[in-house]
Amino acid sequence: MKQLSPKTGILFVVAFLGACAGMNPNPGERTADTNWERGNYPRAFEVARSAAEGGAPWAQLRMGMYYEAGYGVPVDIKEAIRWYQKAAVQMGEGKWAEGYVVGATGRAGYFGQQNDALIARFRLAHIYFDEGQGTEPDLVKAYLLIKNVSEITNGQNVFFCCDWSSSRWFTAEMIASTKSRIEQAMTTRQKEEARQRADTWTIETGL
Repeated sequence: MKQLSPKTGILFVVAFLGACAGMNPNPGERTADTNWERGNYPRAFEVARSAAEGGAPWAQLRMGMYYEAGYGVPVDIKEAIRWYQKAAVQMGEGKWAEGYVVGATGRAGYFGQQNDALIARFRLAHIYFDEGQGTEPDLVKAYLLIKNVSEITNGQNVFFCCDWSSSRWFTAEMIASTKSRIEQAMTTRQKEEARQRADTWTIETGL
């Protein structure tokens, strides 16, 4: 698969979001995604913002994407980081958080939150790596984030909304390629700093 640029990566993700079929356990998600797909970005932003402010991981992820790419609002990388950080810490546990419908129950708005958190971490790694736009690059932080995503996914694709009905993912190849690019850009000193911080790194302290 052709390596996607960071901005193309956002388009790759969002392009599938409006294609969900069947039940959607996250109130507002389909409305936001359908409006995005139709080009009604202000409405998509409005719906996602309301849910994001209420704590819904899916909406916090989309707020980060909207601010990063400028959908419905001017590009604001600092705001994108703020919302990605909120989604990134909401991994959750159990099948509901992992995005399974059959045999799983959970809180509405938090379905599939593990995937949302992983995608948010992936986007943060890109921002800290080479999408600063007003923020200082931080290769150590970028590396530790992508390393975390790589270890959790363990060579598996990261699936999105409605992954039970069709294949929509952020591929393992993209994760591995991003990790490799960041490693190649790091200095010897940065690699050593990352090694020293890795043992005690957590997502809560690593953002």
